Amino acid sequence: MGLFRHRAAPAPASLVFTLDQAGHTYDDGTIGLGPTTLTIAERRTAVIGLNGSGKSTLLGLLDGTLAATCGRVALAAADGGETLDPSVKRDVKRIDAIVGRVRREEVPNSFRRAANVSEAVDATLKRLGVPEAERQARIGAVFAHFDLTTSARRHVDELDSEHRHLLAIAAALAKAPAAVVADEPTKGLDEVGSARVARALFSYDRQVVFATHDTALIQRPEYAVDRALLLDSGRVVFDGTPAETAARYEELVRRRFEQARAARG
Repeated sequence: MGLFRHRAAPAPASLVFTLDQAGHTYDDGTIGLGPTTLTIAERRTAVIGLNGSGKSTLLGLLDGTLAATCGRVALAAADGGETLDPSVKRDVKRIDAIVGRVRREEVPNSFRRAANVSEAVDATLKRLGVPEAERQARIGAVFAHFDLTTSARRHVDELDSEHRHLLAIAAALAKAPAAVVADEPTKGLDEVGSARVARALFSYDRQVVFATHDTALIQRPEYAVDRALLLDSGRVVFDGTPAETAARYEELVRRRFEQARAARG
Protein backbone atom coordinates (compact mmCIF):
# COMPACT_ATOMS: atom_id res chain seq x y z
CA MET A 1 0.00 0.00 0.00
CA GLY A 2 2.95 2.38 0.51
CA LEU A 3 4.19 4.67 3.21
CA PHE A 4 1.45 7.30 2.99
CA ARG A 5 -1.66 5.19 2.47
CA HIS A 6 -2.65 4.51 6.08
CA ARG A 7 -3.50 7.30 8.50
CA ALA A 8 -2.03 5.29 11.40
CA ALA A 9 1.36 4.87 9.69
CA PRO A 10 4.19 6.66 11.50
CA ALA A 11 5.50 9.87 10.00
CA PRO A 12 8.79 9.72 8.10
CA ALA A 13 11.88 11.20 9.73
CA SER A 14 11.70 14.35 7.58
CA LEU A 15 10.20 15.69 4.37
CA VAL A 16 11.27 17.11 1.05
CA PHE A 17 8.99 20.01 0.05
CA THR A 18 8.96 20.79 -3.66
CA LEU A 19 7.38 23.70 -5.52
CA ASP A 20 7.41 23.38 -9.30
CA GLN A 21 6.44 26.78 -10.73
CA ALA A 22 3.88 26.88 -7.91
CA GLY A 23 2.21 30.07 -6.78
CA HIS A 24 -0.99 31.42 -5.32
CA THR A 25 -3.21 34.30 -6.38
CA TYR A 26 -5.97 35.28 -3.94
CA ASP A 27 -9.61 35.73 -4.93
CA ASP A 28 -9.25 39.52 -5.04
CA GLY A 29 -6.45 39.24 -7.58
CA THR A 30 -3.59 39.81 -5.12
CA ILE A 31 -0.55 37.73 -5.97
CA GLY A 32 0.58 36.11 -2.74
CA LEU A 33 3.40 34.19 -4.37
CA GLY A 34 4.37 34.23 -8.04
CA PRO A 35 5.39 31.03 -9.85
CA THR A 36 8.20 29.58 -7.76
CA THR A 37 10.47 26.57 -8.18
CA LEU A 38 12.01 25.51 -4.91
CA THR A 39 13.06 22.41 -2.95
CA ILE A 40 13.37 22.41 0.85
CA ALA A 41 14.89 19.40 2.57
CA GLU A 42 17.06 20.99 5.28
CA ARG A 43 16.47 20.41 8.98
CA ARG A 44 16.00 24.13 9.73
CA THR A 45 14.87 26.62 7.08
CA ALA A 46 13.97 30.24 7.81
CA VAL A 47 11.79 32.46 5.61
CA ILE A 48 12.20 36.21 6.07
CA GLY A 49 10.87 39.33 4.37
CA LEU A 50 8.87 42.49 4.88
CA ASN A 51 5.15 42.37 5.66
CA GLY A 52 3.23 41.35 2.55
CA SER A 53 6.28 39.81 0.89
CA GLY A 54 4.69 36.36 0.53
CA LYS A 55 6.03 34.52 3.57
CA SER A 56 2.66 33.27 4.83
CA THR A 57 1.57 32.32 1.31
CA LEU A 58 4.71 30.24 0.82
CA LEU A 59 4.19 28.45 4.14
CA GLY A 60 0.54 27.82 3.30
CA LEU A 61 1.57 26.15 0.04
CA LEU A 62 4.17 24.05 1.86
CA ASP A 63 1.80 22.77 4.54
CA GLY A 64 -1.22 22.28 2.28
CA THR A 65 -3.51 24.92 3.77
CA LEU A 66 -3.38 26.96 0.54
CA ALA A 67 -3.98 25.48 -2.89
CA ALA A 68 -1.56 26.36 -5.66
CA THR A 69 -3.33 28.39 -8.36
CA CYS A 70 -0.47 27.61 -10.73
CA GLY A 71 2.18 24.92 -10.83
CA ARG A 72 2.47 21.99 -8.45
CA VAL A 73 3.39 21.34 -4.81
CA ALA A 74 4.66 17.98 -3.54
CA LEU A 75 5.70 16.55 -0.17
CA ALA A 76 7.77 13.37 -0.02
CA ALA A 77 9.51 11.32 2.64
CA ALA A 78 13.20 12.20 2.63
CA ASP A 79 14.13 8.52 2.90
CA GLY A 80 11.98 7.44 -0.02
CA GLY A 81 8.33 6.46 -0.43
CA GLU A 82 5.37 7.98 -2.14
CA THR A 83 4.92 11.64 -2.92
CA LEU A 84 1.94 13.55 -1.56
CA ASP A 85 0.08 16.20 -3.53
CA PRO A 86 -2.03 18.68 -1.50
CA SER A 87 -4.40 19.06 -4.45
CA VAL A 88 -5.26 15.34 -4.33
CA LYS A 89 -8.13 14.71 -1.93
CA ARG A 90 -6.91 11.33 -0.69
CA ASP A 91 -3.56 12.87 0.33
CA VAL A 92 -5.00 15.71 2.42
CA LYS A 93 -5.58 13.70 5.62
CA ARG A 94 -2.12 12.22 5.48
CA ILE A 95 -0.57 15.67 5.06
CA ASP A 96 -2.59 16.87 8.05
CA ALA A 97 -1.15 14.01 10.11
CA ILE A 98 2.52 14.42 9.15
CA VAL A 99 2.82 18.23 9.04
CA GLY A 100 2.48 20.23 12.24
CA ARG A 101 1.19 23.75 11.62
CA VAL A 102 1.83 26.78 13.82
CA ARG A 103 0.16 30.08 12.98
CA ARG A 104 0.64 33.67 14.14
CA GLU A 105 -2.78 33.47 15.81
CA GLU A 106 -0.97 31.20 18.32
CA VAL A 107 -3.70 28.60 19.00
CA PRO A 108 -6.69 27.38 16.98
CA ASN A 109 -10.05 28.94 17.91
CA SER A 110 -11.34 25.41 18.55
CA PHE A 111 -9.10 25.25 21.63
CA ARG A 112 -11.30 27.85 23.33
CA ARG A 113 -14.25 25.46 23.19
CA ALA A 114 -12.38 22.84 25.22
CA ALA A 115 -12.51 22.77 29.02
CA ASN A 116 -8.72 22.91 29.24
CA VAL A 117 -5.64 22.81 27.03
CA SER A 118 -4.98 19.11 27.59
CA GLU A 119 -8.45 18.21 26.34
CA ALA A 120 -8.02 20.55 23.37
CA VAL A 121 -4.86 18.77 22.21
CA ASP A 122 -6.39 15.38 22.98
CA ALA A 123 -9.36 16.16 20.71
CA THR A 124 -6.99 17.01 17.86
CA LEU A 125 -5.15 13.70 18.22
CA LYS A 126 -8.40 11.77 18.54
CA ARG A 127 -9.54 13.15 15.17
CA LEU A 128 -6.33 11.75 13.68
CA GLY A 129 -7.18 8.30 15.02
CA VAL A 130 -4.43 8.15 17.67
CA PRO A 131 -5.31 5.55 20.39
CA GLU A 132 -6.07 6.95 23.84
CA ALA A 133 -3.00 5.59 25.64
CA GLU A 134 -0.72 6.97 22.94
CA ARG A 135 -2.53 10.33 22.99
CA GLN A 136 -1.91 10.73 26.70
CA ALA A 137 1.73 9.69 26.35
CA ARG A 138 2.32 12.22 23.57
CA ILE A 139 0.59 15.03 25.43
CA GLY A 140 2.58 14.29 28.57
CA ALA A 141 5.86 14.32 26.68
CA VAL A 142 5.33 17.55 24.74
CA PHE A 143 3.79 19.37 27.70
CA ALA A 144 6.85 18.48 29.79
CA HIS A 145 9.20 19.69 27.05
CA PHE A 146 7.33 22.98 26.61
CA ASP A 147 6.83 23.72 30.32
CA LEU A 148 3.06 23.26 30.11
CA THR A 149 2.51 20.42 32.60
CA THR A 150 1.24 22.71 35.36
CA SER A 151 -1.05 24.44 32.84
CA ALA A 152 -2.61 21.26 31.44
CA ARG A 153 -5.92 21.73 33.27
CA ARG A 154 -6.20 25.45 32.60
CA HIS A 155 -8.35 27.04 29.93
CA VAL A 156 -6.38 28.49 27.03
CA ASP A 157 -7.51 32.02 27.88
CA GLU A 158 -5.83 31.70 31.30
CA LEU A 159 -2.40 31.34 29.72
CA ASP A 160 -0.09 34.29 29.16
CA SER A 161 1.15 35.07 25.64
CA GLU A 162 4.40 33.13 25.98
CA HIS A 163 2.61 29.97 27.11
CA ARG A 164 0.03 30.30 24.34
CA HIS A 165 2.90 30.38 21.86
CA LEU A 166 4.39 27.30 23.53
CA LEU A 167 1.00 25.56 23.48
CA ALA A 168 0.59 26.19 19.74
CA ILE A 169 3.94 24.53 19.06
CA ALA A 170 3.31 21.70 21.53
CA ALA A 171 -0.06 20.95 19.92
CA ALA A 172 1.57 20.74 16.50
CA LEU A 173 4.29 18.43 17.77
CA ALA A 174 1.87 16.20 19.68
CA LYS A 175 0.81 14.91 16.27
CA ALA A 176 4.33 13.39 15.99
CA PRO A 177 4.75 15.01 12.57
CA ALA A 178 7.64 14.68 10.17
CA ALA A 179 7.98 18.47 10.00
CA VAL A 180 6.63 21.65 11.55
CA VAL A 181 5.71 24.65 9.40
CA ALA A 182 5.55 27.69 11.67
CA ASP A 183 4.45 31.21 10.75
CA GLU A 184 6.23 33.65 13.09
CA PRO A 185 6.30 31.33 16.13
CA THR A 186 7.72 34.08 18.39
CA LYS A 187 5.58 36.97 17.10
CA GLY A 188 4.70 39.60 19.70
CA LEU A 189 7.00 38.30 22.42
CA ASP A 190 9.76 40.27 24.11
CA GLU A 191 13.38 39.22 23.76
CA VAL A 192 13.31 36.87 26.76
CA GLY A 193 10.05 35.21 25.76
CA SER A 194 11.19 34.84 22.15
CA ALA A 195 14.38 33.14 23.27
CA ARG A 196 12.50 30.69 25.50
CA VAL A 197 10.01 29.77 22.78
CA ALA A 198 12.72 29.43 20.10
CA ARG A 199 14.89 27.31 22.39
CA ALA A 200 11.98 24.96 23.12
CA LEU A 201 11.05 24.70 19.43
CA PHE A 202 14.52 24.08 18.06
CA SER A 203 15.57 21.69 20.83
CA TYR A 204 12.73 19.36 19.81
CA ASP A 205 13.97 16.85 17.24
CA ARG A 206 11.84 17.80 14.25
CA GLN A 207 12.39 19.43 10.89
CA VAL A 208 11.20 23.06 10.98
CA VAL A 209 10.37 25.55 8.24
CA PHE A 210 9.50 28.90 9.80
CA ALA A 211 8.85 32.52 8.95
CA THR A 212 10.21 35.33 11.09
CA HIS A 213 11.28 38.97 11.08
CA ASP A 214 13.95 38.24 13.70
CA THR A 215 17.24 38.17 11.81
CA ALA A 216 19.23 37.79 15.03
CA LEU A 217 17.30 34.64 15.92
CA ILE A 218 18.05 32.86 12.66
CA GLN A 219 21.79 33.48 13.09
CA ARG A 220 22.11 32.11 16.62
CA PRO A 221 24.37 29.03 16.37
CA GLU A 222 22.45 27.06 19.02
CA TYR A 223 19.36 27.04 16.78
CA ALA A 224 21.32 25.52 13.88
CA VAL A 225 19.34 27.16 11.09
CA ASP A 226 20.74 25.71 7.87
CA ARG A 227 19.21 27.94 5.23
CA ALA A 228 17.26 31.17 4.87
CA LEU A 229 15.05 32.44 2.06
CA LEU A 230 14.36 36.14 1.49
CA LEU A 231 11.00 37.03 -0.07
CA ASP A 232 10.02 40.33 -1.62
CA SER A 233 6.88 41.19 -3.59
CA GLY A 234 5.80 37.57 -3.88
CA ARG A 235 9.17 36.25 -5.06
CA VAL A 236 12.15 34.48 -3.54
CA VAL A 237 14.88 37.05 -4.15
CA PHE A 238 17.72 35.42 -2.20
CA ASP A 239 18.53 31.94 -0.92
CA GLY A 240 21.58 31.37 1.25
CA THR A 241 22.97 31.01 4.74
CA PRO A 242 21.21 32.83 7.59
CA ALA A 243 24.00 35.43 7.81
CA GLU A 244 24.01 36.09 4.06
CA THR A 245 20.23 36.33 3.88
CA ALA A 246 20.01 38.58 6.94
CA ALA A 247 22.51 40.97 5.33
CA ARG A 248 20.43 41.06 2.12
CA TYR A 249 17.30 41.70 4.16
CA GLU A 250 18.93 44.64 5.92
CA GLU A 251 19.94 46.05 2.52
CA LEU A 252 16.35 45.67 1.33
CA VAL A 253 14.98 47.46 4.39
CA ARG A 254 17.46 50.31 3.93
CA ARG A 255 16.59 50.63 0.25
CA ARG A 256 12.86 50.72 0.96
CA PHE A 257 13.39 53.35 3.68
CA GLU A 258 15.41 55.53 1.31
CA GLN A 259 12.81 55.17 -1.41
CA ALA A 260 10.03 56.16 0.98
CA ARG A 261 12.03 59.18 2.18
CA ALA A 262 12.71 60.27 -1.41
CA ALA A 263 9.02 59.92 -2.27
CA ARG A 264 8.13 62.25 0.61
CA GLY A 265 10.44 64.82 -0.91
